Amino acid sequence: MAYSTDWHIAFKRTAIKLNGGASGPGSVRGALADTQGDFYDTATDAPNNSVFLNATANSELAAFNAVTSTVGLSFAEDRNIPYIKGDGTDAGWWLYNGPPAHTVSANPDQWWLIKSATADSYAKFNVTTIVQASRDITLNLFIQSKADNTFSTVASPWTAAIGSAGGSKCFDIDSAAEVDCTTIDWDIKIEVTGQAWNIWTNGGVSGRGDGGAFGPFNTADIADYINGQNSPGGTNITGMYEQDSSSGLFKDNTWYAYNLEGNSKLWPNYRVYAIDTGAGFYKAQLLSYYDQAGVSGNHTLRYAPLAEANLSSTVTVALTEWAVIPNKSTVNAGSVTFNAINSGPVDVHELVMIKTDLAPDSLPIDDNGNVDTNDAGIILIGEIEDIAVGANAQATFDLEPGHYVLICNIWDAGEQEAHYAEGMRVAFTVQ
Repeated sequence: MAYSTDWHIAFKRTAIKLNGGASGPGSVRGALADTQGDFYDTATDAPNNSVFLNATANSELAAFNAVTSTVGLSFAEDRNIPYIKGDGTDAGWWLYNGPPAHTVSANPDQWWLIKSATADSYAKFNVTTIVQASRDITLNLFIQSKADNTFSTVASPWTAAIGSAGGSKCFDIDSAAEVDCTTIDWDIKIEVTGQAWNIWTNGGVSGRGDGGAFGPFNTADIADYINGQNSPGGTNITGMYEQDSSSGLFKDNTWYAYNLEGNSKLWPNYRVYAIDTGAGFYKAQLLSYYDQAGVSGNHTLRYAPLAEANLSSTVTVALTEWAVIPNKSTVNAGSVTFNAINSGPVDVHELVMIKTDLAPDSLPIDDNGNVDTNDAGIILIGEIEDIAVGANAQATFDLEPGHYVLICNIWDAGEQEAHYAEGMRVAFTVQ
């Protein structure tokens, strides 16, 4: 079942997953359509018991019926989240310099402690260099093996030579060497997939081991950690290591509250969720976790399609290597919302809307193959920039009747690629 695209939503006790991203091979995504905010205290976010205990499927039908459109919703697939942060900011292990260069570099002032998959050896490390084009990533690791009580004072450098196509490399603390990622012996994994640069530890959603990480620390503070078990003040920190975790619509926006009456029961909050199956949009609301006999693990939900008529002013555009694929090629003049989805599988994309009578493959370009949006033959309407793989973003434009072209106009200096020249362009009509 996990390898099938036939299913859209799966239930395992309280966990609910969608068939997309980290949870399945499909392209199903979800968004929160109604938070049911009155079920929670606005100051503390604690459950409002009186609201929960008095709510019923009938009383919350109005909230379900009120959701009629996906406009303004932010859809996302289920995904795994590394504890060791890498998001391009100063808080992560790599830094991102935005357009037009889109360069990635190391952030050596960020350090982490890691625990091995067998939880009996440790290391502290930082990332010292990144060669973006070849995806070569070098770490300095100060290792505390099973036989040691302190970190080594001599660094063990390791370069994960990922390669320009992306992939993953793994390292074992005890052997201080690179190992095959298909084995159970790895302790730290570096993975580059398109614009996603991640470091994983062997535990949680990332592996079968008991590994984890603790941090981050700056260069001055990490110097005071002499081993992986204790803080500089002598406090035992072995319980502070965290594992990689999962994230998704139902994990980030829970559908229930627990133990409101001290009887270990679950109570639904009747939030309304929007589901994009790839073939259509639906809304869903969880009604109960119990059958009529009170047996747990028996989910009841109601769902209904979100009618296309309600989406007539919305255009969903898939961006992929190498195509721009709108779900409709013609709309009526007026206010139109474009929901751009980066289907990847590798690159960051953008959606640029141009009004022109020129053919999609005949737009004026510069020496790199990018469209010259200042040329007299085209009118730049607007754009949605830097959409990461698996993400989506929206923008609304007031459109007059005429001929348009939708393009991705990114120039990737590292890959020497102009996305427009690679084929990311399509005609679009406003009538």
